[in-house]
Amino acid sequence: MFPFSLPQLRPDAVRFVPFFVGLNFLNSIHVVFFTVWLASVGFDPHATGLLLASMNVLRVFTGPLLGVAADAFHARRLFLIGLMTVAGLCYVGYATVEGTVAVVVFSLLASAAFSSIAALIEGLSMSAATARGFDYGRVRLTGSAAFVVMNFVGGAAVAAYGIDAFLPILIGSAALAALGGLALPRDEQPEVRAGVRSVGRDAWQLARQPLFVLMIAATGIAQASHTFYYGFGTLNWQRLGYSADLIGGLWALGVIAEIAVLMYSGRIVQRVGIVNLMMLGAAAGIVRWTLLALSPPLWVVLFAQLLHAGTFCAVHLGMMHFMLRATPAHLVGTAQSLYFAVMIGVFFSIGQLASGALYASVEGLGYLLMAAFSAVALALSWWLGQLWDGGVLPVGREAVDEARPVA
Repeated sequence: MFPFSLPQLRPDAVRFVPFFVGLNFLNSIHVVFFTVWLASVGFDPHATGLLLASMNVLRVFTGPLLGVAADAFHARRLFLIGLMTVAGLCYVGYATVEGTVAVVVFSLLASAAFSSIAALIEGLSMSAATARGFDYGRVRLTGSAAFVVMNFVGGAAVAAYGIDAFLPILIGSAALAALGGLALPRDEQPEVRAGVRSVGRDAWQLARQPLFVLMIAATGIAQASHTFYYGFGTLNWQRLGYSADLIGGLWALGVIAEIAVLMYSGRIVQRVGIVNLMMLGAAAGIVRWTLLALSPPLWVVLFAQLLHAGTFCAVHLGMMHFMLRATPAHLVGTAQSLYFAVMIGVFFSIGQLASGALYASVEGLGYLLMAAFSAVALALSWWLGQLWDGGVLPVGREAVDEARPVA
């Protein structure tokens, strides 16, 4: 049993907070209400699924390219500020240019900009946590707390003003994140730059490492089991008669469970183990999605939402600490970008295409496919645990199998 204490952040860690807050304000309102907004401008479930899948396929190509460039130029901070600004301008486009074509174009551009944002900020914060001795999880939980706040605020705003409240909140959140990027620490400049070609060559070697591929498959499929939930969870709850306030509270409950894990993430990783966290998260997915498929009573839905601590957070921590232990230090942004590109561009696209068709035909029973995703992820995570020895993958510059501290 862990003694309770409020999270305390060191000054080096505080610099990450404004960006994480703005990013998670944006993610919260976007995840919960983007598909609802699409429906309000004329997109049916099939069209919504196709657009979401197209946005994610694009990330397969743009994510790694942006990640390699950010690593090669040692400019992760500048890339984060620039990409968030581009995304924010696309959201302004939603509000100022009418028509289906405009929605598609701005959605694809925003998706391309976002293809490396999560990867770069996660890699930058994890690297800084390791180098400067603060707890990555406690920085990350500030973003999760912001996600919860926006669940309530966004839900209340939509309940009061309708879906017209969506775009102003989205644009404001992007602006906050872009400005927050100015507080991020500047990238350390090495005496000898590797160059784009050298980093690209090392990235190609990393992408062909069997254990790296297996990790991406295991955790990527586990995270893709959320696609029906992210894409149609709100619509399904609306179909069941849940109010906007209640739906916002249900989304928030899942993230509150996530925060509880992040508060003690360093100890949890040390005690449970990296691969065991992945396996626990996948097992939680089998239970969670099966329950939600049955359209159960509200008290069961509340329990299922608490399992977000496993389905998302445990898997995410397992992935992040695998990256920390197994990825060469000079490829942090690249490795994260490769992971997010494949996870979102391949596994999420498959899940979202299937989810659109499933929701249109069987409604909430589509969650059963997500339970199957989790079962596959559980098997792959077990396989990874049998093969990985806990060391650094040999890529590019000679890698030393060193014991790295838990961040």
